[in-house]
Amino acid sequence: MPERYRRDGWAAGQPVARRVAFALPPTRRGWENAVMPASTPTPEPVPGAAPSPPLLEVTVDKHPEGAVVVRAGGEIDLLTAPRFADAMATAIDGGASLVVVDLDRVTFFGSAAVANLARAAERADAAGTVFRLVVGASMATRVLEISGLADLLELRPTVADALAG
Repeated sequence: MPERYRRDGWAAGQPVARRVAFALPPTRRGWENAVMPASTPTPEPVPGAAPSPPLLEVTVDKHPEGAVVVRAGGEIDLLTAPRFADAMATAIDGGASLVVVDLDRVTFFGSAAVANLARAAERADAAGTVFRLVVGASMATRVLEISGLADLLELRPTVADALAG
């Protein structure tokens, strides 16, 4: 057996746990005050080019008998989730008896969107508001199934079905 294996703690070809040493930077900064790199700046639009569409479009429609439909189209991620959450909170806090969230045109449904839906459902329950989701053929359906929210929330195929009860 070569000398380096015996010296490094290997015996008869069997590995032995080795100690690995590392040191924190001299300032011993923790995660709470770590410096994050600047995000990539948004490129300037090309003159004469068509403007890019917004990542998320949210509309709020009031219907008779106190129903409110919140329609989302596009990507709901960490960047756009606050706007989505504000629309749901405004509908619930506005005294709606029924809030329908239409996710049929959603193209990306991230974990921030799942968290905001769960909070909105709790808020609606506390306010005595009926809270329903319209998922249709949206990719949000799979995310809701994986997260377990599909079992807890009322899912409907169309807005008309959700409004009808």
